[in-house]
Formats: sequence, C-alpha cells, structure tokens
Amino acid sequence: MELWNKNGKLISQHEWEKQIDLLRKETSALIENKKECCSLITEKLLNAIERRIPKETFCIFLSGGIDSSLLALAAKKFSNNFILVTIGTKGSPDMINAKIMANALQLPWKVHELSERDCEKLIKKTVHLLPASLHEPVSVGISAVVIAAVELAKSEGITYFIGGLGAEEIFAGYQRHLTTADVHEECWQGLRAMWAKDLQRDAALGKTLIINVATPFLDSELIKAAMRVPGKFKIADGERKVILREIAEQLGIPHEIAWRKKQAAQYGSGMDKMIAKLAKKYGYKSKSEYVKSIKTST
Repeated sequence: MELWNKNGKLISQHEWEKQIDLLRKETSALIENKKECCSLITEKLLNAIERRIPKETFCIFLSGGIDSSLLALAAKKFSNNFILVTIGTKGSPDMINAKIMANALQLPWKVHELSERDCEKLIKKTVHLLPASLHEPVSVGISAVVIAAVELAKSEGITYFIGGLGAEEIFAGYQRHLTTADVHEECWQGLRAMWAKDLQRDAALGKTLIINVATPFLDSELIKAAMRVPGKFKIADGERKVILREIAEQLGIPHEIAWRKKQAAQYGSGMDKMIAKLAKKYGYKSKSEYVKSIKTST
C-alpha cells in the first residue's frame, strides 16, 4: 500500500523518483476553485486514512501540530481502537499543544516527559540505530523522539503506527516553499528528494524497531489530489499549508492547533535543545561534534 515500501523493504532511490515522476504524469490540471480543492483533499485524505486502519490496536504519535492532530481526528471517524502518544521535555511546545488536542479528542493518551538522562540515553541509542549517513543532529533529534514514542507504544503491545510523513511536501510546509518562485514545482521536487533522508531514516527505524508504519499523506491518490491545488492556496500571506489548516479547522481541529506554527519533532519536543545542552555539558563546540563523539567513541 505504501509507495516507498515493497515486500517490507524500502525501495531504491531510483524507484522512488520514478514513481513520483509517474504520479506527476497522471495528475490532472490545477483546480482554480478553492472550495472544490478543499472538497477533493478532504475526500482523498479520509479515504487514505480509512484504508490504513488495521484490525489491531494502533498508535498515532501526537505532537499537537496540525498533521498528527488531523490524522487522529480523522482516524477517530473510523475506529476507536488506537492510542495517542506524546514525547517531550518538560514544558516543551509539543507537550502543551498535544494536551489540548488529546482533551478535545477524548482518546487514550500516553505521555513520556523526558529528563536529561532519558534524552542522553535516547541520543546514544539513536546514533547506533541509524545508518552513518544520518549521524547528524537533525536526523538524530527526530529519530530519538520516534524511538521514545515507539518504546512507549510497544509497552502497550502496539507495533502499528500511522504517521504524518509527506504532509510538508504535498501541502508546502517548509520554509523553502515560502521563498521559492514556483511553489508547485518545489512540492514535486521535494517529493522526489524525500528518499535521501526522510524515507531512509524512517525505513531504517521501522526495520530495527520491528514496527509497521502507515503514511496516509503519501497515498498516491492524495498526492495527485494535493498536486492539483495551486500554490496560492497552499501559501498565503506568509503562512504555509494554508489549505490543509482550513480543512483541519472545518473538520473540528481547535483553531490554535490548526494554525500552530510548524515545529519539527526535534524542536517541538525539546530534543534539539537537549542535544545542545548535552554538547555544552561535555565540552563540545557544537551539536554535530557531540553527535560525532558518540559515533567515534564506541
């Protein structure tokens, strides 16, 4: 079902790029009517999520951002057999916003507030799990949060996860989408480039942690629908992912969550600050030096 997965393994970079190029050829013309765009995206997103609801209990990693909140709200339309998991340091943005969303959804919610010692252990574990090409602070920070979430879910016997990978690419959620001359082209190129870091990182974690990860935002029909939405509906007045935020609010996501500024997992959880704190504590000039020290000292 997942474009990036074939027989339980990550496809090659060439195969991934070929699939994205094929989807581009299959994608119809842009839709200039915003209401029509919203209707199409809502339909395809709900279909993508419904198709990925398993028979067993599953987990959604709730950061309190728009993507995970929307996934949780939509999943609830088809099942109550899942839990929400939130990971973060004390007082981190994810912990604060996830609580708002969890209260709104009224679903089982598991939280792990990370201490400095927890973070140090997670960072070391992450470096050893990731391929050498991903031994840098961003990938380590994101992956450490994922690992903590998986461990918490696994303590409940859960190994199936629904995640938000791909939303930034198809709905223009990155800073580069604000500055590019062609939002539409940047979205396509971003999709092609996902393999090198995002897919390689998540596939490596999935294989090592022995979990199944579903990615509704990378559903082929949703991609084709999202790529019929003009850039002007994705980026407006300096705001990113506008159409997805509007759809989320229409479906019932609280306003402050639907319009929360993007924070990647390593920032929203507080993990990046903790990596910086540990680097300083042990006398390293940068987060990169600290991460490399873990790799080379063991």
